[in-house]
Parts: sequence; C-alpha cells; structure tokens
Amino acid sequence: MATDTIQRTQLQLDVWREFVWTAGEQGDPYALLLRAPEDPYPLYEQIRARGPLTRSALGTYLVADHGLAGKILRDRRFGVRMVNGDQAPQSVEFDNSLLGLDPPDHSRLRKLTIHAVNPGQMEPWRARVERFCDELIDKVLAGPVKFNFMTAFAQQLPMYVIGELIGVPDAHRRTLFGLTRRMMHLVDGEPSVELMADVARSTAEMHAMFADIIALRQAERGDDLISDLLPALDDGRLTMAELIPLCAFLTLGGVETTVNLIANATHLLLAHPEQWDAFRDDPSLASAVIQETLRFETPTQQYRRIAQEELELDGVVLPVDSQLAILAGAANRDPVVYPDPGRFDITRPPSRELLSFSLGIHFCLGAALARLEGEVALAAIARRLPDLRRIGPIRRRKSFIIRGMVQFPVARASGG
Repeated sequence: MATDTIQRTQLQLDVWREFVWTAGEQGDPYALLLRAPEDPYPLYEQIRARGPLTRSALGTYLVADHGLAGKILRDRRFGVRMVNGDQAPQSVEFDNSLLGLDPPDHSRLRKLTIHAVNPGQMEPWRARVERFCDELIDKVLAGPVKFNFMTAFAQQLPMYVIGELIGVPDAHRRTLFGLTRRMMHLVDGEPSVELMADVARSTAEMHAMFADIIALRQAERGDDLISDLLPALDDGRLTMAELIPLCAFLTLGGVETTVNLIANATHLLLAHPEQWDAFRDDPSLASAVIQETLRFETPTQQYRRIAQEELELDGVVLPVDSQLAILAGAANRDPVVYPDPGRFDITRPPSRELLSFSLGIHFCLGAALARLEGEVALAAIARRLPDLRRIGPIRRRKSFIIRGMVQFPVARASGG
C-alpha cells in the first residue's frame, strides 16, 4: 500500500473506531457488540427489547426478531452491495466471490457451483469424512494426552474435506491452511492497516496458488469442483477472474463455518455432562446435537444486508442503501420461536428454520456438507474419545461476526 493510502486508511479506521467507542460509552448495544464481548447474548436481548427493527446510533438498522430476519433474508429488495455496486463501508471485501455479489452475477456463479454441494450429492462423502476423522484421531491418540482441540482436530477436518472437494493437491494443503488462517483475521478484533495489508497479501498468495492449481487441473482433470467448472471456463460462462476468487471463497466458507460448528458442539457437550453422556450412549443423536448447536451457538452471528430501493419495513421507511445487521445469534434464540432459548438441549423438538446458514439466494452452499461433517465428527469423537474433557479456560476469537475459539484445551484418557 502506498504511503498516502496507508495514512488515509488509518485515519478512516481511527475515525470509525472513535465513533464506535463513543456510541458504546453512551450505551448503544450494537456499538458494544462490535467490541466483540465474550458473551454477546445479553446485548442481543437489549436490542430485542427495543423492537423487531431498531436503529443503532451508528446508523445501522438492527434485526433480532426471527420472523422479520427471515423475511429480510428472502427479500430480493435487499442485497449485499450498495446500489452503485460498491461494498458498504467497514464491510469485509471478498472481491467478486458469491458472498460479495448480487444478481445477476451471483445467480450465474451459484448455478455453476451448486451441483457440487447439492444435499443429494452429500451422502457419498460420509465415508471420506469418516476416514479423515479416524486419521486425525489416530494422531491425537498417538500424541500428548493434553492438546488444543482447535489445532488438533476442529481446524484440520474441514480443510481435508474442502481440499478434496475443490481439488487442492496434497502438496498445497498446508499452505492453503495457513493462508485461510491469515485471511480470516480480518473478522477478528479491531482492523488495522497492518492487518489489512497482510490480508491483502495472503489473498494475493491464495489467488496465485489457485491459478497454479487450475493450470494443473487443465492439464489433468480429476473428480473435483475445479475440474467440473473448466467447461464453463472454456465456453465463456465463467472467467478466470471469477473462478480464482470463487475457489478462494469456497475454501474460506467451507472451512470457517464447519471448524466452529464442530468445536462449539464439542464444547457445549462437554459443558453439559448429562447431554454428553446421553450422546455417547446414543450417537444417532448427532444430527440433533448439530441442530441445537447451530441454534444455541451459531458460528456466523450476523449478516449484512443493504436496501436496494426505498421501502417500508415494519412501519419504518428505509432509504436506499440503508444498512441492516441481521443478528442470527439473536434470532436463533427468539423466545417466540424457541421456548427457554437460553438452555442448550439436544432433545429439543424440531421447530422452525434456523438462520445459521442464512436464507434466500445467499443460503450457504455448503450447509449440507457442514452438517454432515459435524455429525460424523461428533460420532467419531464419542466413539473413540469417550473420556474427552476440557481441562482449562477457552480463549474465544475476538470477533462479532464469528462465534468460535482459538484455544480449547482438552485431555483424553491416558490409555488412548
């Protein structure tokens, strides 16, 4: 970054940080939420108490109501970019990936990729995920009794799976893992010019790596997503400038949500011994554990939407380019929909849809795969690490978007 650009960016960050700090000191719950507190749920309740649609002192409209949140996520009058095509200020830039596009480009790219992660195509992946889980647990059993669950298991499994799905050669996977960790720092803590510069470098490195991988697949096609997309590249339905960031986004999206889903579920089970015992006795409850984890401690806590036209919502007139924060972490604990929402209960009867994977045209492409990975991983842990226990305080990620951990110290039985 040029010196003048760095100075301008730093000034913008400083102004925004001061704005957020002042609003927080004056009691604005959303400003306090942006500080990434250890426990965001009391702030969600403060926002909920203000009504289905309320406006923060920062200018963002807030939605904690389950029904209204679902309505907005499905409404085509809301997009992810400003009307002029720019990204919203303070948003995370993902180039021209699915996450950062509105129709028609979003629809075109999604149509090209959806077949690879269609729920009907997921069952054949079960055996592969089981194999990956057993390989990772073999390493755990051969290693120290005490370990960090995040680095030893939760962060590893999704990288194995997404690497095979997309078509990343084994030789590139360690590099890819490091790059994803660096890129996701952008949603952790307060951004800085140095952090943004490193994210830009890691993004460029990942794009260069995927350019090399695509060239390998062009020379020798395989049974993977990149190979499946090459015909669209050949006939012009897809450009290289779209394929490369698409691969990067699918890697980030396919890894990040699943890492935290697996870790959050394991943490919640160990924190509720009676439910951990029930699950170990009946691993068929894995699907119910994943469902309740998605509700109680969803990995993605909020989504950003922008009004594409002036419209009225819940009696409030929203100007064009109004920004809305859809608080999925709050909506999934809406007491109108989920009785006793602050209780983690894997026997909770199925109820209305969760917002953990969004809804509408931006519904997570990899939702079915994430669920499958989570279910298989938990069943493997219950079967092969039945005496797993937490042995120290966890350290959470400093993020208001992602609910996850950096440190999750656990111990297994000494006998392996």
